Amino acid sequence: MFVKKDLRKIPVIFADATSSIRTEDGIAYDNKDGDDAKPLTELRLGRRPAEFKGSISALCQPSYVPALQNLISLSLYECQISNLDGVGFFATGTRNYEGGYDSENADSQIDSFLSKENICCPNLTELNLGRNPIRSLPSELGLLSNSLTSLWLDDCELDGPLPECLYALEKLETLRVSNNKITALKGGQGGVEKWKFMKVLCLDGNRLESLPSEFVCMTKLNSLMLRKNMLTSLPDGVPGKTHPDLLLLHVSSNQLNSLPPSITQCTSLKKIYANGNHIKSIPENFSQLHSLEHCNFSNNEIDSLSATFLERFGEPDCKAATCKKDPRCMIYLDQNPVMKKEKRKHDNEDIDSPSIQSMDVD
Repeated sequence: MFVKKDLRKIPVIFADATSSIRTEDGIAYDNKDGDDAKPLTELRLGRRPAEFKGSISALCQPSYVPALQNLISLSLYECQISNLDGVGFFATGTRNYEGGYDSENADSQIDSFLSKENICCPNLTELNLGRNPIRSLPSELGLLSNSLTSLWLDDCELDGPLPECLYALEKLETLRVSNNKITALKGGQGGVEKWKFMKVLCLDGNRLESLPSEFVCMTKLNSLMLRKNMLTSLPDGVPGKTHPDLLLLHVSSNQLNSLPPSITQCTSLKKIYANGNHIKSIPENFSQLHSLEHCNFSNNEIDSLSATFLERFGEPDCKAATCKKDPRCMIYLDQNPVMKKEKRKHDNEDIDSPSIQSMDVD
Protein backbone atom coordinates (compact mmCIF):
# COMPACT_ATOMS: atom_id res chain seq x y z
CA MET A 1 0.00 0.00 0.00
CA PHE A 2 1.35 3.43 -0.98
CA VAL A 3 1.70 5.83 1.94
CA LYS A 4 1.95 9.49 1.03
CA LYS A 5 4.89 11.17 2.73
CA ASP A 6 4.11 14.11 5.00
CA LEU A 7 6.33 16.92 3.69
CA ARG A 8 5.75 19.22 6.66
CA LYS A 9 8.60 19.87 9.08
CA ILE A 10 8.28 18.40 12.56
CA PRO A 11 7.43 21.70 14.34
CA VAL A 12 4.67 22.34 11.79
CA ILE A 13 3.25 18.83 12.24
CA PHE A 14 2.94 19.38 15.98
CA ALA A 15 1.74 22.96 15.66
CA ASP A 16 -1.06 21.83 13.36
CA ALA A 17 -1.94 18.92 15.63
CA THR A 18 -1.90 20.99 18.82
CA SER A 19 -3.97 23.80 17.34
CA SER A 20 -6.71 21.33 16.40
CA ILE A 21 -6.88 19.55 19.74
CA ARG A 22 -10.17 19.18 21.58
CA THR A 23 -10.37 17.28 24.84
CA GLU A 24 -13.10 14.91 25.99
CA ASP A 25 -12.84 12.89 29.19
CA GLY A 26 -9.13 13.65 29.35
CA ILE A 27 -8.45 12.34 25.82
CA ALA A 28 -6.96 14.65 23.16
CA TYR A 29 -8.44 14.48 19.64
CA ASP A 30 -7.56 15.96 16.27
CA ASN A 31 -10.49 18.31 15.62
CA LYS A 32 -9.72 19.28 12.02
CA ASP A 33 -12.54 17.20 10.62
CA GLY A 34 -15.19 18.20 13.08
CA ASP A 35 -17.40 15.28 14.09
CA ASP A 36 -15.19 12.76 12.28
CA ALA A 37 -12.09 13.64 14.32
CA LYS A 38 -9.79 10.80 15.35
CA PRO A 39 -6.96 10.66 17.90
CA LEU A 40 -3.42 11.23 16.63
CA THR A 41 -2.18 7.66 16.89
CA GLU A 42 0.65 7.35 14.37
CA LEU A 43 3.72 9.38 13.48
CA ARG A 44 5.84 8.34 10.48
CA LEU A 45 8.95 10.50 10.71
CA GLY A 46 11.39 8.28 8.84
CA ARG A 47 14.25 9.56 6.68
CA ARG A 48 14.55 13.02 8.26
CA PRO A 49 18.26 13.22 9.19
CA ALA A 50 18.43 17.00 8.72
CA GLU A 51 15.72 17.57 11.31
CA PHE A 52 16.93 15.12 13.94
CA LYS A 53 20.64 15.94 13.70
CA GLY A 54 21.72 12.72 15.40
CA SER A 55 19.39 12.78 18.42
CA ILE A 56 15.70 12.69 19.33
CA SER A 57 15.67 16.04 21.13
CA ALA A 58 13.56 17.50 18.29
CA LEU A 59 10.66 15.39 19.59
CA CYS A 60 11.19 15.77 23.33
CA GLN A 61 9.49 19.14 23.65
CA PRO A 62 6.99 19.87 26.45
CA SER A 63 4.76 21.77 24.02
CA TYR A 64 4.27 18.55 22.02
CA VAL A 65 2.79 16.56 24.92
CA PRO A 66 -0.91 17.28 24.12
CA ALA A 67 -0.46 15.96 20.55
CA LEU A 68 1.43 12.90 21.79
CA GLN A 69 -1.14 11.75 24.35
CA ASN A 70 -2.78 9.23 22.01
CA LEU A 71 0.31 8.12 20.09
CA ILE A 72 0.41 4.37 19.45
CA SER A 73 3.05 4.01 16.72
CA LEU A 74 6.22 6.05 16.17
CA SER A 75 8.64 5.47 13.29
CA LEU A 76 12.06 7.12 13.29
CA TYR A 77 13.44 4.83 10.60
CA GLU A 78 16.69 5.86 8.88
CA CYS A 79 17.04 9.31 10.45
CA GLN A 80 20.78 9.04 11.22
CA ILE A 81 19.99 9.05 14.94
CA SER A 82 22.96 7.90 17.01
CA ASN A 83 21.94 9.16 20.45
CA LEU A 84 18.71 8.06 22.16
CA ASP A 85 19.23 10.05 25.35
CA GLY A 86 15.88 11.50 26.36
CA VAL A 87 13.78 8.58 25.11
CA GLY A 88 12.33 8.30 28.60
CA PHE A 89 10.42 11.52 27.87
CA PHE A 90 7.78 9.48 26.04
CA ALA A 91 7.00 7.44 29.15
CA THR A 92 6.91 10.29 31.66
CA GLY A 93 4.99 13.49 32.25
CA THR A 94 6.64 16.81 31.47
CA ARG A 95 6.72 17.76 35.12
CA ASN A 96 8.25 14.41 36.07
CA TYR A 97 11.01 14.56 33.49
CA GLU A 98 12.29 18.10 33.99
CA GLY A 99 14.70 16.87 36.65
CA GLY A 100 16.33 14.48 34.19
CA TYR A 101 16.98 10.76 34.33
CA ASP A 102 19.61 9.05 36.46
CA SER A 103 20.79 5.96 34.58
CA GLU A 104 22.72 4.69 37.64
CA ASN A 105 19.45 4.36 39.58
CA ALA A 106 17.41 3.09 36.65
CA ASP A 107 15.35 0.42 38.43
CA SER A 108 14.05 2.68 41.20
CA GLN A 109 13.39 5.53 38.80
CA ILE A 110 11.36 3.36 36.42
CA ASP A 111 8.94 2.51 39.22
CA SER A 112 8.64 6.11 40.37
CA PHE A 113 8.25 7.57 36.90
CA LEU A 114 5.59 5.09 35.83
CA SER A 115 3.57 5.59 39.01
CA LYS A 116 3.06 9.29 38.28
CA GLU A 117 0.25 10.87 36.30
CA ASN A 118 0.24 12.71 32.97
CA ILE A 119 2.45 10.29 31.05
CA CYS A 120 3.37 11.76 27.69
CA CYS A 121 2.65 8.65 25.55
CA PRO A 122 0.74 6.20 27.76
CA ASN A 123 -0.35 4.12 24.75
CA LEU A 124 2.90 3.92 22.77
CA THR A 125 3.09 0.29 21.68
CA GLU A 126 5.23 0.40 18.52
CA LEU A 127 8.63 2.04 18.09
CA ASN A 128 10.72 1.71 14.94
CA LEU A 129 14.36 2.79 15.30
CA GLY A 130 15.67 0.70 12.43
CA ARG A 131 18.56 1.69 10.19
CA ASN A 132 20.04 4.29 12.51
CA PRO A 133 23.72 4.32 13.60
CA ILE A 134 22.82 3.47 17.21
CA ARG A 135 25.71 1.83 19.04
CA SER A 136 24.21 1.69 22.53
CA LEU A 137 20.84 2.04 24.23
CA PRO A 138 20.25 4.19 27.32
CA SER A 139 18.79 2.57 30.42
CA GLU A 140 15.83 4.96 30.26
CA LEU A 141 14.48 2.99 27.31
CA GLY A 142 13.21 0.65 30.02
CA LEU A 143 10.74 3.34 31.06
CA LEU A 144 8.63 2.32 28.06
CA SER A 145 7.99 -1.09 29.65
CA ASN A 146 4.46 -0.13 30.66
CA SER A 147 3.17 0.05 27.08
CA LEU A 148 5.74 -0.99 24.43
CA THR A 149 4.92 -4.26 22.65
CA SER A 150 6.89 -3.90 19.39
CA LEU A 151 10.43 -2.61 18.94
CA TRP A 152 12.48 -2.51 15.72
CA LEU A 153 16.25 -2.07 15.91
CA ASP A 154 17.20 -3.72 12.61
CA ASP A 155 20.32 -2.55 10.77
CA CYS A 156 21.73 -0.45 13.59
CA GLU A 157 25.26 -0.67 15.05
CA LEU A 158 24.63 -2.36 18.39
CA ASP A 159 27.77 -4.22 19.45
CA GLY A 160 28.40 -6.73 22.24
CA PRO A 161 25.86 -8.33 24.59
CA LEU A 162 22.23 -7.37 24.05
CA PRO A 163 21.64 -4.12 26.00
CA GLU A 164 20.25 -4.67 29.50
CA CYS A 165 17.37 -2.22 29.07
CA LEU A 166 15.71 -4.50 26.53
CA TYR A 167 15.07 -7.15 29.17
CA ALA A 168 13.09 -4.56 31.15
CA LEU A 169 10.56 -4.35 28.31
CA GLU A 170 8.52 -7.24 29.67
CA LYS A 171 5.44 -6.63 27.52
CA LEU A 172 7.31 -7.00 24.23
CA GLU A 173 5.60 -9.21 21.68
CA THR A 174 7.87 -8.32 18.77
CA LEU A 175 11.59 -7.58 18.97
CA ARG A 176 13.67 -7.19 15.83
CA VAL A 177 17.42 -6.66 16.26
CA SER A 178 18.68 -8.14 12.99
CA ASN A 179 21.93 -7.13 11.30
CA ASN A 180 23.78 -5.78 14.30
CA LYS A 181 26.80 -7.22 16.13
CA ILE A 182 25.11 -8.80 19.15
CA THR A 183 27.37 -11.42 20.75
CA ALA A 184 25.32 -12.75 23.68
CA LEU A 185 21.88 -12.91 25.29
CA LYS A 186 21.42 -12.89 29.04
CA GLY A 187 20.20 -16.05 30.75
CA GLY A 188 19.25 -16.57 34.37
CA GLN A 189 17.12 -14.20 36.40
CA GLY A 190 16.47 -10.87 34.71
CA GLY A 191 17.33 -12.09 31.22
CA VAL A 192 15.28 -13.50 28.36
CA GLU A 193 13.01 -15.29 30.84
CA LYS A 194 11.30 -11.92 31.36
CA TRP A 195 9.97 -11.95 27.77
CA LYS A 196 6.94 -14.07 28.58
CA PHE A 197 4.76 -12.35 25.95
CA MET A 198 7.28 -12.54 23.10
CA LYS A 199 5.76 -13.77 19.83
CA VAL A 200 8.25 -12.67 17.16
CA LEU A 201 11.96 -12.60 17.97
CA CYS A 202 14.35 -11.76 15.13
CA LEU A 203 18.10 -11.85 15.77
CA ASP A 204 19.27 -12.59 12.23
CA GLY A 205 22.71 -11.43 11.15
CA ASN A 206 24.45 -11.11 14.50
CA ARG A 207 27.38 -12.86 16.21
CA LEU A 208 25.60 -15.21 18.60
CA GLU A 209 27.47 -18.41 19.44
CA SER A 210 24.89 -19.82 21.87
CA LEU A 211 21.44 -19.27 23.32
CA PRO A 212 20.45 -19.34 27.01
CA SER A 213 18.33 -22.30 28.09
CA GLU A 214 15.71 -19.83 29.36
CA PHE A 215 14.38 -19.60 25.79
CA VAL A 216 12.05 -22.37 26.96
CA CYS A 217 10.24 -19.69 29.02
CA MET A 218 9.03 -17.85 25.90
CA THR A 219 5.91 -19.94 25.65
CA LYS A 220 4.06 -17.60 23.27
CA LEU A 221 6.69 -17.63 20.52
CA ASN A 222 5.27 -17.65 17.01
CA SER A 223 8.43 -16.94 14.98
CA LEU A 224 12.06 -17.44 15.99
CA MET A 225 14.61 -16.11 13.49
CA LEU A 226 18.30 -16.70 14.12
CA ARG A 227 19.85 -17.05 10.67
CA LYS A 228 23.39 -15.86 9.87
CA ASN A 229 24.85 -16.18 13.35
CA MET A 230 27.57 -18.51 14.68
CA LEU A 231 25.42 -20.95 16.63
CA THR A 232 26.90 -24.44 17.01
CA SER A 233 23.90 -25.86 18.89
CA LEU A 234 20.47 -25.03 20.25
CA PRO A 235 19.55 -25.74 23.89
CA ASP A 236 17.46 -28.84 24.45
CA GLY A 237 13.86 -27.70 24.56
CA VAL A 238 14.46 -24.89 22.05
CA PRO A 239 12.24 -25.42 20.28
CA GLY A 240 10.16 -27.93 22.19
CA LYS A 241 6.93 -28.67 23.99
CA THR A 242 6.93 -25.29 25.78
CA HIS A 243 6.41 -23.59 22.41
CA PRO A 244 2.91 -24.71 21.39
CA ASP A 245 2.37 -21.74 19.05
CA LEU A 246 5.71 -21.71 17.22
CA LEU A 247 5.15 -21.76 13.46
CA LEU A 248 8.53 -20.64 12.06
CA LEU A 249 12.08 -21.62 13.00
CA HIS A 250 14.80 -19.97 10.90
CA VAL A 251 18.35 -21.08 11.79
CA SER A 252 19.97 -21.19 8.36
CA SER A 253 23.58 -20.12 7.79
CA ASN A 254 24.89 -21.00 11.24
CA GLN A 255 27.33 -23.70 12.36
CA LEU A 256 24.83 -26.13 13.81
CA ASN A 257 25.93 -29.75 14.08
CA SER A 258 22.45 -30.95 14.94
CA LEU A 259 18.93 -29.92 15.89
CA PRO A 260 17.78 -30.76 19.42
CA PRO A 261 15.65 -33.91 19.80
CA SER A 262 13.01 -31.74 21.49
CA ILE A 263 12.14 -30.18 18.14
CA THR A 264 9.91 -33.18 17.41
CA GLN A 265 7.74 -32.15 20.39
CA CYS A 266 7.08 -28.75 18.83
CA THR A 267 4.22 -30.06 16.74
CA SER A 268 2.92 -26.61 15.77
CA LEU A 269 5.91 -25.95 13.48
CA LYS A 270 4.97 -25.25 9.87
CA LYS A 271 8.26 -23.97 8.45
CA ILE A 272 11.85 -24.89 9.30
CA TYR A 273 14.86 -23.34 7.57
CA ALA A 274 18.04 -25.11 8.66
CA ASN A 275 20.00 -24.93 5.40
CA GLY A 276 23.65 -23.92 5.35
CA ASN A 277 24.79 -25.68 8.54
CA HIS A 278 26.78 -28.82 9.47
CA ILE A 279 23.82 -30.97 10.46
CA LYS A 280 24.69 -34.64 10.09
CA SER A 281 21.36 -36.27 10.76
CA ILE A 282 17.68 -35.45 11.00
CA PRO A 283 16.27 -35.96 14.53
CA GLU A 284 14.48 -39.23 15.26
CA ASN A 285 10.70 -38.96 15.16
CA PHE A 286 10.91 -35.96 12.84
CA SER A 287 7.90 -37.41 11.05
CA GLN A 288 5.81 -36.50 14.13
CA LEU A 289 5.78 -32.86 13.04
CA HIS A 290 2.33 -33.22 11.50
CA SER A 291 1.84 -29.48 10.89
CA LEU A 292 5.05 -29.18 8.86
CA GLU A 293 4.61 -27.68 5.38
CA HIS A 294 8.13 -26.62 4.37
CA CYS A 295 11.55 -27.74 5.59
CA ASN A 296 14.92 -26.84 4.08
CA PHE A 297 17.92 -29.00 5.03
CA SER A 298 19.98 -28.09 1.94
CA ASN A 299 23.75 -27.61 2.23
CA ASN A 300 24.31 -29.75 5.29
CA GLU A 301 26.14 -33.04 5.99
CA ILE A 302 23.17 -35.42 6.17
CA ASP A 303 24.24 -38.85 4.91
CA SER A 304 21.21 -41.03 5.69
CA LEU A 305 17.44 -40.90 6.23
CA SER A 306 15.59 -42.98 8.81
CA ALA A 307 12.87 -45.48 7.94
CA THR A 308 10.20 -43.38 9.67
CA PHE A 309 11.32 -40.32 7.72
CA LEU A 310 11.12 -42.19 4.42
CA GLU A 311 7.75 -43.67 5.31
CA ARG A 312 6.17 -40.23 5.63
CA PHE A 313 8.19 -38.03 3.28
CA GLY A 314 9.44 -40.60 0.77
CA GLU A 315 12.73 -41.09 -1.07
CA PRO A 316 14.32 -37.87 -2.32
CA ASP A 317 14.01 -37.07 -5.98
CA CYS A 318 17.48 -37.17 -7.53
CA LYS A 319 16.99 -34.19 -9.81
CA ALA A 320 14.98 -31.86 -7.56
CA ALA A 321 16.61 -33.05 -4.30
CA THR A 322 13.22 -32.94 -2.60
CA CYS A 323 11.00 -35.35 -0.73
CA LYS A 324 7.34 -34.88 -1.52
CA LYS A 325 5.52 -38.08 -0.75
CA ASP A 326 3.46 -36.15 1.79
CA PRO A 327 1.49 -33.71 -0.41
CA ARG A 328 1.20 -31.29 2.50
CA CYS A 329 4.94 -30.92 3.03
CA MET A 330 8.07 -30.34 0.94
CA ILE A 331 11.53 -31.33 2.25
CA TYR A 332 14.66 -29.90 0.57
CA LEU A 333 17.91 -31.90 0.75
CA ASP A 334 20.10 -30.44 -1.99
CA GLN A 335 23.89 -30.50 -1.45
CA ASN A 336 23.92 -33.25 1.19
CA PRO A 337 25.92 -36.52 1.05
CA VAL A 338 22.65 -38.47 1.07
CA MET A 339 21.80 -36.97 -2.31
CA LYS A 340 25.10 -38.17 -3.78
CA LYS A 341 24.24 -41.67 -2.56
CA GLU A 342 20.79 -41.43 -4.09
CA LYS A 343 22.24 -40.30 -7.41
CA ARG A 344 24.72 -43.20 -7.48
CA LYS A 345 21.92 -45.59 -6.58
CA HIS A 346 19.76 -44.15 -9.34
CA ASP A 347 22.59 -44.39 -11.88
CA ASN A 348 23.24 -48.03 -10.96
CA GLU A 349 19.55 -48.86 -11.32
CA ASP A 350 19.60 -47.34 -14.81
CA ILE A 351 22.59 -49.45 -15.78
CA ASP A 352 20.97 -52.62 -14.44
CA SER A 353 17.59 -51.95 -16.00
CA PRO A 354 16.37 -54.62 -18.52
CA SER A 355 15.93 -52.07 -21.29
CA ILE A 356 19.62 -51.19 -21.17
CA GLN A 357 20.84 -54.78 -20.79
CA SER A 358 18.88 -55.87 -23.87
CA MET A 359 20.40 -53.20 -26.14
CA ASP A 360 22.63 -54.60 -28.92
CA VAL A 361 25.82 -52.73 -29.61
CA ASP A 362 27.04 -52.98 -33.22
